[in-house]
Amino acid sequence: MTIKSLENEKQMDSTDIALFVRVSKGDVVKWSRQSIVDALLRETSISPEMADKVSREAENAIIASNIKFITAPLIREVVNDKLVHHGLEEERKQHTRLGLPIFDVDQIIRNHNKENANVPHGPEATNLSLAEAIKKQHALLRVFSPDVSLAHESGDFHLHDLGMIDRPYCSGNSLEYIKKFGLNLPNALSIAKPAKHPEVLIGQMIKFSAALQGTFAGAIGWDAVNLFLAPYLKGIDDRRMEQLAQILVFEYAQQAVARGGQSIFSDLNLYWEVPKHFADVPAIGPGGKFTGNVYEDYIGESQRFVQALLKVYRQGDAYGRPFFFPKPQIHISEKLFKTEGYEDFLTQVAEVSSEMGNPYYVFDRGDTAKISECCRLAFKLEESDFNDAKTPWKMRYSAMQNITFNLPRIAYEANGNDDILFELLRRKMEQAVKGHVAKKRFITGLLNMGNTGPLGLLTMDTDGEAYYRLHKASFLFGMVGLNEMVQYHLGSELHESRDAFKFGLKVIAFMNKMCEELGKRLDMKFVLEQTPAESTAYRMAMLDLEHYPDQARQTVKGDLASNEVYYTNSTYLNVGSQVSPIERVKKEGMFHPLIEAGSLTHIWLGESRPSPESIANFVVKTFKHTTNDQIAFSPEFTSCLDCGKNS
Repeated sequence: MTIKSLENEKQMDSTDIALFVRVSKGDVVKWSRQSIVDALLRETSISPEMADKVSREAENAIIASNIKFITAPLIREVVNDKLVHHGLEEERKQHTRLGLPIFDVDQIIRNHNKENANVPHGPEATNLSLAEAIKKQHALLRVFSPDVSLAHESGDFHLHDLGMIDRPYCSGNSLEYIKKFGLNLPNALSIAKPAKHPEVLIGQMIKFSAALQGTFAGAIGWDAVNLFLAPYLKGIDDRRMEQLAQILVFEYAQQAVARGGQSIFSDLNLYWEVPKHFADVPAIGPGGKFTGNVYEDYIGESQRFVQALLKVYRQGDAYGRPFFFPKPQIHISEKLFKTEGYEDFLTQVAEVSSEMGNPYYVFDRGDTAKISECCRLAFKLEESDFNDAKTPWKMRYSAMQNITFNLPRIAYEANGNDDILFELLRRKMEQAVKGHVAKKRFITGLLNMGNTGPLGLLTMDTDGEAYYRLHKASFLFGMVGLNEMVQYHLGSELHESRDAFKFGLKVIAFMNKMCEELGKRLDMKFVLEQTPAESTAYRMAMLDLEHYPDQARQTVKGDLASNEVYYTNSTYLNVGSQVSPIERVKKEGMFHPLIEAGSLTHIWLGESRPSPESIANFVVKTFKHTTNDQIAFSPEFTSCLDCGKNS
């Protein structure tokens, strides 16, 4: 085979691979040793001489076995065995076949995959699980280095969304982009001009969100939704206003035909006041045209729409169940308390919190501002971002990858020695950085393929630059089990002693400083995030019970007898500790200034239903007297399995 023909083979169109797979055509072909040689030269860096030798050895082994009918996967296994025999481990990896055992496929088809609570069980979810399984294997073999892959598989840290390795993590978006440019997606069968009516704009927003969910692994956040929609709401009566709010919430919530059969993982950032960075910005109205006014002029329409949204959230769906998506992110700033009607607004939000638990309260203190999404992830705006606010369609942000550390394991390995503990933490962070660099390199390669590549949606340049602004991407470091790390290292949990709590702060401060140092070294933005990692907290606890049984049994939470175990997530206090809500928001909030990419405290209401006034007062005091970044209230529900209603 010539070099030119070999290059043509390697650049073979993916359609041919899908429809005419050489080794799995669905027919029976005669034996050909040359096919083995061709495959080795096409797929690996092996020399022609060694490829010929390996193929002959494989052929002899197959002939000696007296097999009458042999499948392509079995041939590949025999060839791989010969590659290992010759010490060609890298070539073996390049030649390996990705896939799942028949037993595993049967289990995936029949049983619900509970790794992602937002994915219902069904054929589309099965497709998602099977595809993710292949991509996870590909990521660990081809994208990340062997030491990074091993660290993930052994549980030193967790590489999130490996099954979606070919897409960034989460995104923050602006409705202004759709208002100005319409719905003009690469490879779309039809293109829509900028909307002239609010119903059309909402429809375009939801369709664009569905498209973005097919390109990002996590949440799709939208900034200042009620404010940017406001120019379309002039002169609309209350009945239509509420209908528009219903359209927005119900259409998002009922998109259970999107990726994997799940609803769009979406967040709406909402304001009562007009944020300072948007107050004097020229407003875009129907048809994508500037109205001649600024957004401060539309505060009335903006407030009426957010009130209509809250009414929809309070009522719930047809059975009175809460809407999990889109999540309302309610921003609280100093300007809120100077804006007329804020008391009634906060009480209305608090009523939804007491009954349904939907709202997240996002605290923008001082001159800070952020776009929040994905349970707790937030993009804090910097000076350059405030400049972008003058052209808000450019305000597009992303976290590309998330890597979460197993903190208790570091304590087990340090065995009470402070110096060893921090040295191990430093090494793990430097190793994990290699994972971030690898993900950035891989995604950059896909983006460089342009609008004909798999990330064509993110390369569209309607406003003069790619939709995905790579220079604005952040890279997240999460943490699991700070509480258990401190518990094993010092003998007390975070809430049990002052020394334990101070040591926990010292660990997070060290990680934050490491992010700064690594960022300067590699010219990348590394930031800490409280990872929403419930399944990861379970996985790490299970792995440590296997590899560090004596140590882990002293710290893991849950039921050891049933293997229903977990580590306390991120920097939280033990969820079962008898700590008052006031003390919890104060103590957990002390970690938040060190965690730039987003933090959250959950207040568990249980069966109690505090008055909206009490919740509103709690929110105000948390804003004014703590350093907490976000809080959310979680009531308990009783669901009837017969009629579906909640109470």
